[in-house]
Amino acid sequence: MASGELLRQFFRATAAGDATAIHAAAEAMVDEERAKNHNLLADDLDRILRNGKRAPATGSPWSHVDIPKDRERGFPLVDISSWDYPWERLVAPSSSLAELRSVADENARSDVLAAAGLAPRRRLLLVGPPGCGKTLAARCLASAVHAPLVVVRFDALISSYLGETSANLRRVFEFLGRDRFVALFDEFDAIGKERDNPTEHGELKRVVNAFLQLVDAYAGDSILIAATNHSQMLDSAIWRRFDTILRFDLPRPQDRVLMLRLFLRGFETTGVAVEGIAKSLQGASGADLEQIAQSSARAAVLDGRVRIRSSDLNSAVSAYRRRASALGGQA
Repeated sequence: MASGELLRQFFRATAAGDATAIHAAAEAMVDEERAKNHNLLADDLDRILRNGKRAPATGSPWSHVDIPKDRERGFPLVDISSWDYPWERLVAPSSSLAELRSVADENARSDVLAAAGLAPRRRLLLVGPPGCGKTLAARCLASAVHAPLVVVRFDALISSYLGETSANLRRVFEFLGRDRFVALFDEFDAIGKERDNPTEHGELKRVVNAFLQLVDAYAGDSILIAATNHSQMLDSAIWRRFDTILRFDLPRPQDRVLMLRLFLRGFETTGVAVEGIAKSLQGASGADLEQIAQSSARAAVLDGRVRIRSSDLNSAVSAYRRRASALGGQA
C-alpha cells in the first residue's frame, strides 16, 4: 500500500487535473513498491503506467475513435489496445524472432524502402499450437513499431445474415486503412477455411473469397497478422497472400527454463530447482508455464514472502498436471 503522503499527493494532483503531477505521483508509488521488494507489483504498475497493459474501454485513448460495428447487433468488430512489450518478453524460435524484428525494422524505415520503390512486409501468418506466443508476438511487434494493436473480434464479425460477414470484413479493412495499426486476426481458421471442403456451406466460401479480395486490394500502412492453431484447415490460396509465415511450436527444454525464470522475475528462487522443474514439463506451452509461475507467486505473496519456495512451485506444477490430465493432455 502506498504511503499516506503519496496518496495525498496523487489525490491532490487528480483533483487539480494536473496530468504531470499525477504521472509523477504514480512513478513515485512504483518506486516505493520496488523499495519494499514488491517487485512483481512494481513491474505491473510500471507497465500499466507506460500502457503496457490493455487500456480500459472507458476513458481509453481510443474512446473517441469511430470503430466499425456489426449492423445486425451493434457489436464492435475490433478491440484496440496499446502495449509496451520488449522483444525479451518473447521466447520463440530464433528464426521467427529474427523475422519479426526484421519486419519491425522494415516498417519503421518504410520511407527508406519507398525511396527505392519498395514496400515493407505487412502480411504475416503465424501458425502453431495454442499458448505458444502468437498473440504475444503481435503485441511485441505493435510495441516495436509504436502502433496500437487491433484485435479483430470474430464473435462479432461472423453474422447470421446472408452477406453480412463479408460486409463486416470490409468495414474492418476500411478502418485499418485510416491509420497505421498492427491488426491481429486471431483464430483465423474461423474465416479462412478450405473452400473445397464439402462440409462447408456457400456463405463461408463467399467469406473466404471476400477476404482474399480485400487482402489483395489493401494498400494501407497497417500490418496484418493472421494467427491459427489449425493451419491444415486454411484454404490453399490464403497462404500465398502472406509475405512471411512463422511457426510457433511448443517450447524446447531450454526455452522452458528461460520462460519460467522470466515469469518468476522479481522473486527470489535460490535453492529452488527451477531448471529441473522446467525441463520436466514436457508438452507445456508458454501459457502453461506462465500460469504455473503466477500460481507460485500468488502463494508467496499471500504468505508475505518475496521468495518462492519449492513447495509453491511443486504445488503449482501438480495443479497443472491435474488440469492437463482432465483435458486429456499429457503432462
